[in-house]
Amino acid sequence: MTTTPRFGLMTYEAAPWPELVDRWRAFEAQGWDSLWAGDHLWSSIDDSGVTSRPRFEAWQLAAGIAAVTERITVGTLVSAFPLRNPAVLAKQAITLDHMSDGRFVPGIGAGGNPKDHAVAGVDTWSSAERAERFDEYSAVVRGLLHEDRFDFRGDHYRVEGAVRAPAPVATPHPPLLIAAHVEDTLRIAARDADIWSSYGTLFSQLRRGVKLSEAESLRLTRERGQLLDEHAERFGRDPATIRKSFMAGFTEDAPWESADRFTDFIGRFTEIGITEFMFPYPLQGPHKDGVFEEVVAEVLPRLRAEAAR
Repeated sequence: MTTTPRFGLMTYEAAPWPELVDRWRAFEAQGWDSLWAGDHLWSSIDDSGVTSRPRFEAWQLAAGIAAVTERITVGTLVSAFPLRNPAVLAKQAITLDHMSDGRFVPGIGAGGNPKDHAVAGVDTWSSAERAERFDEYSAVVRGLLHEDRFDFRGDHYRVEGAVRAPAPVATPHPPLLIAAHVEDTLRIAARDADIWSSYGTLFSQLRRGVKLSEAESLRLTRERGQLLDEHAERFGRDPATIRKSFMAGFTEDAPWESADRFTDFIGRFTEIGITEFMFPYPLQGPHKDGVFEEVVAEVLPRLRAEAAR
């Protein structure tokens, strides 16, 4: 018996709220395992002056999803750490844990998108300083989620006299998801994460118009996963206790071109240890009419049944 794969959808696009509610409830009824709120502040304005890609704030969006669903896991994928104080974020996570009856997964990442920094008016740090700050930030969030009493004094963040009250519904704590792709952040994920998330192409590459092929993405994800495992062992953690997830849609892979392509995509990444898959919605990249519905009705149930044998 192998680990049953989990499948989720991520959105940061705004739409009329009743339309979003109907969509989320439909996704839950279809059997998706998770729904994720992407965290970006910036929107685009095209040459004609029309705003494109309007966005809602991620944490309130996640709260809205949790409020109108009953079973499905809800999370942030991922919350950019420069935009929020870690103690406030941890308290938001505990609040959403209660609102969702233990279904919430806080996801955090190093958040290096300069467009978001510009909108929020926060500094753009060097890669080294961002990793140093994120190291402390992650330690604070983990400590506040895990411990009933918590203090922390670092070079960038301080917490004094924190009390975890109320205690979370999820036991022993809400699982912490950390997006990590380079050695510095993989080390942090190996220390603190319950779920590790990767997405193949780095956003710094995407901004330069670079998109990895599926083969390149598969190779890099395997290597990143191996490095994560090595760091986990150095911290005295069993690597198998860290769930591995992949955010599709940011490489040249095209799982939505056919049910067979979707099945092959899942199979290749499952072989390297990925057990949780997230896909942007509305769908990104090449996709054909009817494939999404076929995957929901036939492919996902088959993949779950095969894993349960």
